[in-house]
Amino acid sequence: MQAIESQTLILYHTDLRGEWPEQAARALAARFAYARRLTLEGTSDAAHASLAGLALALRALSDLLGEAVTPGDLELPQGGKPRLDANFTARTGTAVDFSIAHSGPYAGCALASGARVGFDLEYGTDRRLADWVAREAAVKAAGLGIRALPGVGLEPGAARLAGERWHARTPPGFEGAVACLMTSRPCAQLDVRSIALADLFAP
Repeated sequence: MQAIESQTLILYHTDLRGEWPEQAARALAARFAYARRLTLEGTSDAAHASLAGLALALRALSDLLGEAVTPGDLELPQGGKPRLDANFTARTGTAVDFSIAHSGPYAGCALASGARVGFDLEYGTDRRLADWVAREAAVKAAGLGIRALPGVGLEPGAARLAGERWHARTPPGFEGAVACLMTSRPCAQLDVRSIALADLFAP
């Protein structure tokens, strides 16, 4: 496994417009547990976006950790924040936090080493979206549910929630949408990588 720099922040994203790679996507969906597979094998835009987000997470985690991360290495709690399986974390001796978001034609996955991360995006240009997305990103970083949104206090470049200060960053690459990253520690470097939809499910 390759060494991971402290406080590494990476964002993988894809544009869902274009021809959906049906065969490769179906093959990936089939590798998830039955209950999750039921929500991923549909033909709706929501099912495609959810599967794309998980595919981005697997790709980003594999690249960052230097070894293949499979659907079985993920824990996907109902209504909770996805995370690496405890057995995988214990075996590799690493703890990487990640957060998935999708809206409109975009899906993305942010990863942080040495910090907790929350990522949110909303397709649209309404000025009120920026506050909403920042609050959602903070809640996701803290691993809390949507009921925690009223407890988020926003300030320039940051948010406060659950007694902690979260550091905000606006990532590029989401034209016509509003996106926000929140981390528990400031991360000097942001590595943004765009994955073409046709390549997303490649082995």
